[in-house]
Amino acid sequence: MRWWGTRRVPIIVALAVCAPFVVALVAVRTQGRWFPAGDMAQAELHMRGFLGHPPLVGAAGRIVGDTGTQGSHPGPSLWIAMLPIYLVGGRSSAALMAAVVSVHLTSALVALRLTWLRHGPLLTGVVAAVLVAVVRASGPDFVIEPWNPWLAIVPFLVFILLVERCLAHEQNRFALLGAVVVGSHCIQCHAGYAILVAAGLLIAAGSQVHRDGSRVLGVPLIALLTMWIPPLIDQVRREPGNLTLLWQHFGSPSEPRLPFADAVRVVATQFNLLGPWLWGPGGSHPAESWFRWPGFVLFIVLFAGALLSARRRGWTNEFGFLLLLGSFLVVAALSVTRLFGPYFEYTIRWAWILAALTLAVAGVVLGRELIARTSSAKHGRRITSAALIGLVGATTWTSVVLASDVHRPGPTDSEIVGGLAPALRRLDDEATYLVRFWDPYTLNATGFGVVLEMERSGFRVEVEPSFAAAALPHRTATESEVDSVLWVVVGPKNESLVGDETLTQVAYFDPRTADERLGAATLLAQIENGLRAAGRDELIPNLVSPGASLLFAEPPLPDDVARDLRDLYLLGQPVGVYSVAPGTDVSSLG
Repeated sequence: MRWWGTRRVPIIVALAVCAPFVVALVAVRTQGRWFPAGDMAQAELHMRGFLGHPPLVGAAGRIVGDTGTQGSHPGPSLWIAMLPIYLVGGRSSAALMAAVVSVHLTSALVALRLTWLRHGPLLTGVVAAVLVAVVRASGPDFVIEPWNPWLAIVPFLVFILLVERCLAHEQNRFALLGAVVVGSHCIQCHAGYAILVAAGLLIAAGSQVHRDGSRVLGVPLIALLTMWIPPLIDQVRREPGNLTLLWQHFGSPSEPRLPFADAVRVVATQFNLLGPWLWGPGGSHPAESWFRWPGFVLFIVLFAGALLSARRRGWTNEFGFLLLLGSFLVVAALSVTRLFGPYFEYTIRWAWILAALTLAVAGVVLGRELIARTSSAKHGRRITSAALIGLVGATTWTSVVLASDVHRPGPTDSEIVGGLAPALRRLDDEATYLVRFWDPYTLNATGFGVVLEMERSGFRVEVEPSFAAAALPHRTATESEVDSVLWVVVGPKNESLVGDETLTQVAYFDPRTADERLGAATLLAQIENGLRAAGRDELIPNLVSPGASLLFAEPPLPDDVARDLRDLYLLGQPVGVYSVAPGTDVSSLG
């Protein structure tokens, strides 16, 4: 196996893992300019104001305090991680996508380096292959979108490897420090990592204290405090602070917990031999149907078999690693039972990394067992060659899939914002504008896209204080503090505003063709009929009234109605932007 240990092989492995990310970024850049909207626009708003108004918290989330105030995910680590490439790229939306890729690539390369140093080339090759499989299953949106859940996934792999390194007998002065920093990053990206990271840090710190004494905690504790200074400053400066909102939301949830039977199904689906880590989310992969329970049993059998084999053979590194992964699996299963409100798979996407890494380590241990049983170096070379071939095949397949499927995030919203932009640039650039939203369809995605594009064009743009989490407090104002109010109106409501003399239309764009407009009317009628048939008549007014999308209705809508709604949203809606003097009563918009 001497050829595997050459210097060329680590470079080949690194290039193989990097290729899909680079291919996806290059492919999306050939599709024209991207105009971010919704969560993507909010992400860039946090980045654009970083130097003048550094964000102290993370992205706005489905986090609500006791008084109805929207909260954010815990900290600004993701903005800091993306900042260098974003600034070098000229603070453009293209630079934002490149910044996302830079976080993924840096994390992946660090993970491979840690695996190589601790476990050698075979496990490194297998980990690289399953990481590429996770990227393919996640799809092109994961690679390029600046969405906070995505920015923690590959770093979580680094975190697990750092915790595992803390368990090693040899001195690892920086492992616990790194685990503290990377683990804090994961939590600050998405609060759903808190339980897993806390458990991992307790294991890592306990191991090092047991071996070297409490003196090893000094620098990591300083790093922990440093990572959490921004959220602590926010907590002191605001009332209520974001940490208070997080405590209220997760400490006393207003929504019911996930039923235990559903939690068990989620665990069996995620920790599965052919789970979504390999096939992607949704109901099309085997673990969501007939293979859920056999795949889960096989996952446990492979894990248990590898654990017993490693102990019997005296492979302490692998045995300790599998014990650690088993501990994470138990904590993960318990954390799933604590979910509340509507279940969205992306909130536990950390399960993909945990499942894939567990199978990678178990597979390598069982492969070594085969070599030991046959006492044949030939088998060792074959297994090692298979790992490298599998990696090359996985990265080739993934690169082709991503290149063919990649698209600008939110392409319809991007088209709409781009269509509105030329008219918006003709507004008075000396005025200060308050942007308001009237949107029954896209959770104000178009509105935030307008805010971002106007700010990028040099306008002073504000939103109402209720959107402080989405746009940051320094972009909030009341009518008395601005020169003009802009209403961003989405949907058929624009038709009834034609005769409203209190409003002046400054921009309008409809992304649909004539046939698509007819199709949208048909879909709208089908949705109304479907709601009536399902006994959900009370939701029909929400189709033409501002508020949250009906896709988030509880209990969930029937599948056919939800499908029609998604088709309606994908077509896009006409969007008008109207100006009005501050203080004017606009009765038509309520």
